[in-house]
Amino acid sequence: MFGFYQHSRSIRSTPARYALGLFATAVALVGTLVLRRDGPTPSFLFFVPAVAVAAWYGGRGPSTLTTLLSLLLIDLNFLAPGGSLALDRVEGLEIIAFIIVAVTITLTMEALHRALAVAEQQARELKVLNDEVGRSYDAEREKRHDAELLANAREDVLGLVAHDLRNPLNLITTTTELLRGDDLRRDRQRELLDVAERAGKQMNRLIGDLLDTVRLQAGKFSLDLEDVPVAAIFRQTEESYRPAAEKRGVHFEEIPPGDSVVRADPLRVSQLVGNVVGNAIKFTPAKGSVKLEAAPDGDKIVFKVSDTGPGIRTDDMPHLFDNFWQARTNDHRGVGLGLAIAKGVVEAHGGTIWCESKVGQGSTFFFTLPLANGSR
Repeated sequence: MFGFYQHSRSIRSTPARYALGLFATAVALVGTLVLRRDGPTPSFLFFVPAVAVAAWYGGRGPSTLTTLLSLLLIDLNFLAPGGSLALDRVEGLEIIAFIIVAVTITLTMEALHRALAVAEQQARELKVLNDEVGRSYDAEREKRHDAELLANAREDVLGLVAHDLRNPLNLITTTTELLRGDDLRRDRQRELLDVAERAGKQMNRLIGDLLDTVRLQAGKFSLDLEDVPVAAIFRQTEESYRPAAEKRGVHFEEIPPGDSVVRADPLRVSQLVGNVVGNAIKFTPAKGSVKLEAAPDGDKIVFKVSDTGPGIRTDDMPHLFDNFWQARTNDHRGVGLGLAIAKGVVEAHGGTIWCESKVGQGSTFFFTLPLANGSR
């Protein structure tokens, strides 16, 4: 029935609908004339289906036309005397019955059309609702899965943070106990104090990273913007990370950026560059190299940090800037907040950060910072 309904709706033009009524009436007339050759046949036998067809496919107008035309043809061809409006009692009752049947059919077809339209609308609404429920279910299932992953990651991170805090804390405790000795040489005391100081700085850096992550997630990461020469950023990076590179046997190279100036928070930019460069040095093997470059590009400057490390797998690339990602792998050379914080710092300045990498060939990190007004 839905198929017939869909087909009936395809007859949209008014001439076509009325032509269908005329055609159905003509077929009914021919059918009645043919059957009458073989014997008596009710005059209205084929005209009732003609009205039904016109009502279903054409609507009330074509149905009314078919009814009136059928009455005229019946009067002209099958009622005596032909073409006369004089009717006996039986013929009058037959015509009244035909009109009642025709009106009933027309109204029934209209009601059926409306019912089918309502059913189709409800079916569409139900489909939309089912789709929404399906999407909601999928979204809820994905949220639950993400929550489980996050819970597992937090457990890993808490264990790793506890481990990373415990190591420097043990160093501080041990050196403090050793410093209590009365027979320690002065140079040995200074050496132990240096160990304790480095351990304290390591703990402070880890705690600072955790606090920065919380600020970024809470949207409370503030910046103190000023004009910062890129040369100063490079000079500070050189002073801070060349000793670490030399200690690991890694060649650290800088390509001077010229006299460009960025509009940025100097402390946060130092943290940003340090996280990316430090990460590159940490993962680059001995005899490898790390290069820091920068070049203006329109109203921004693009920083580029490339290394000859092991590279990053394609599967890991989408998670590279996630919080604690390193903690979810087997690499325990850090908590895995450095790149996530770097991304937060870059985006807080209105820039972008991305990475290109090939396994076995190394990685290149890019990030942008806005140029100060008048600097190119």
